[in-house]
Amino acid sequence: MIFIWKGYGFLVPFIAAAVVAITTLLLSAIFHPKQPYDVCIGVLAAAVAIWYAGNHFNSPAKDRVMIDKATGQEFLIKPDHSLFFIKMQYWAYIVGAIGLFFLIAVLFSSK
Repeated sequence: MIFIWKGYGFLVPFIAAAVVAITTLLLSAIFHPKQPYDVCIGVLAAAVAIWYAGNHFNSPAKDRVMIDKATGQEFLIKPDHSLFFIKMQYWAYIVGAIGLFFLIAVLFSSK
């Protein structure tokens, strides 16, 4: 499989996997019988973590203005941290939608 990323965009799947694993382990330790909701909550927590990481890395405060000495023209350089041409913070919506899909599937499968 080919991964296309810019900057720290490659961290999106690693953040998602780490947060899901940690959340699932913590919830299964707190509630001894493993609940089917553990993974759903983990995926939703991963979406929140990806949102904050993406907003941190792609912050407008990190924009830089460069001036070409020869022409005096100004260039605005913005940080770009993306995975498959989608900025990191927008991956939170995709991961969150997957988490909601899992949650709906668990709710309807238990009936």
